[in-house]
Amino acid sequence: MGLLELTPRAAAWAALLCTAPLLIAAAVWDLRRMRIPNWLNGGLALIFLAFGLASLPLEEVAWRAAGGLLVLVVGFGFFSLGRMGGGDVKMLAACALYVPLHHAGLVLQMLALALALGLAAIHIARAALGGRETSWRSLRKGARFPMGLSIAAAMLGYFGFIAAMTA
Repeated sequence: MGLLELTPRAAAWAALLCTAPLLIAAAVWDLRRMRIPNWLNGGLALIFLAFGLASLPLEEVAWRAAGGLLVLVVGFGFFSLGRMGGGDVKMLAACALYVPLHHAGLVLQMLALALALGLAAIHIARAALGGRETSWRSLRKGARFPMGLSIAAAMLGYFGFIAAMTA
């Protein structure tokens, strides 16, 4: 055990409260500029590092780091094929640090749902604009999908779900 003895519920609340501003900022940044700054993704990783080292066994921190690295490597494969943005890949890798292996399936399902809802919301917003110009790059006709929106929604949903469901 780390220095802090947090229950799973307390850890989920702490993760939610500490990462929510960065997750929301990343979503908005991606919607407005189609870019997620490295400092936001770095901040997400640093928050995990601080909480992880303080509250998890070192072996668990190492496994989570390995999972984050795996997500980064696979994600950059998609990036090199032009299927994902680099900021999206780095955000996914930083968020993967928070997910224990036994919750990976749940988080992937939440991400799939968030991607579907995000894609629908972007299409609706673009249709509502009717081709009019906007400063929000993600809403311009022909723009790629801002995946940071869905990643943030999935992680916020995951932390909220864990905080509500654990005793």
